[in-house]
Amino acid sequence: MKTIKVLALICSFLVIWSCGDDDGDDIIIPDAEETGTFLEQDLHLLFLSRQDDLIAEEIASVEEDLANDPDNQDLQMQLEELESTRETNTEQINFLNGQIGDIVSDLEVRPRVPRLGPLPPPPSPCSCFSPLDLTRLQEVLLAGNTEGFSVTVFSENQEVIAEFGNLSDFENTGLQVISINDAIDFQGNVTLQITKFFNPVGDIISYSIEGNINL
Repeated sequence: MKTIKVLALICSFLVIWSCGDDDGDDIIIPDAEETGTFLEQDLHLLFLSRQDDLIAEEIASVEEDLANDPDNQDLQMQLEELESTRETNTEQINFLNGQIGDIVSDLEVRPRVPRLGPLPPPPSPCSCFSPLDLTRLQEVLLAGNTEGFSVTVFSENQEVIAEFGNLSDFENTGLQVISINDAIDFQGNVTLQITKFFNPVGDIISYSIEGNINL
């Protein structure tokens, strides 16, 4: 009986402690795949995280080859190039995490911005990514430079199945939003392509995310 009382007291303390936390961690942020509104920085972060995973696999393969042939200069050069590429990739991931941090630090904005689930931080290759569920895709939010920003959805045979219109303000949050012009009437695997100006590169870039639509 005494043990039960102690456990109950501990549980009560934990409940009070978690409820009394006023740092905003108890704010529920809607899930992007459920709402159909995606934060662009989340999508870009997903792309770069997948790239990091692939680069890590290549590095491991080259290191294994080098262990068997340590004097191979071509392999050594290849390893150095891969490590440099991964370092650049990590810097870009950190930049995006900084942008996202600025968004979610605003407790007025934070609960209104749908988010993707947590991604493995580099260098933590995952090899566990699954296609993004884009069934409810409606909008993409952007924080930052809107130069050259566009979003298009392609089918597996490169047919355009959805295009996005003009940017507009998103609920006075300081974010911009671009919405689908017409409802998607398609089912199957798709590619979401995003083009934007990316500060770390100093130029307009494009990247793609694999997904699926299940109507």
